[in-house]
Amino acid sequence: MKNICLIGFMGAGKTSAGRALAKKLGLRFADTDLLVQKLSGLTAAGFIKKRGLKAWRKAENSAFRAASASGGCVIAMGGGLMPTKALAPLFRKSGITVYLECCETGLFKRLAGDLARRPLLGDSPVRLRWTIARLLKERRPYYERADLKINTCGLTPAQTAARIAKMLEQV
Repeated sequence: MKNICLIGFMGAGKTSAGRALAKKLGLRFADTDLLVQKLSGLTAAGFIKKRGLKAWRKAENSAFRAASASGGCVIAMGGGLMPTKALAPLFRKSGITVYLECCETGLFKRLAGDLARRPLLGDSPVRLRWTIARLLKERRPYYERADLKINTCGLTPAQTAARIAKMLEQV
């Protein structure tokens, strides 16, 4: 069975909905951010502070390759790990990509209390709003390349997983 790769912005629900989806479908679950943290012994913030963002992206890419190698896995991708020109062929070969979209207001509500764990977002609500808008504008064209798309604003992880499972039945 192919993998199901969940992509989207930080806070869109990739990890929580991914766990629910994997359970619902009887598949393994992997989260690239958590894999990097487990292997490095560092939090995302600590890793980026110590080794830099470029090293983080490289480690995420390696984590994705490892998680996707055997198939049959729901993979929550880090928010910055997208189907870029270089990675798109690997994403397509690995499985189905699902873009978990969430509006800026929804992302702000989900992320406002989590700034210490997410170093790219800034250190204040004003900076958070600005960063979400800027990064979404930059990343949306890549996210939109996904095979499927679901809006997660207002949905619980279980509802998101159920909708994705239903969409997958039609693919």
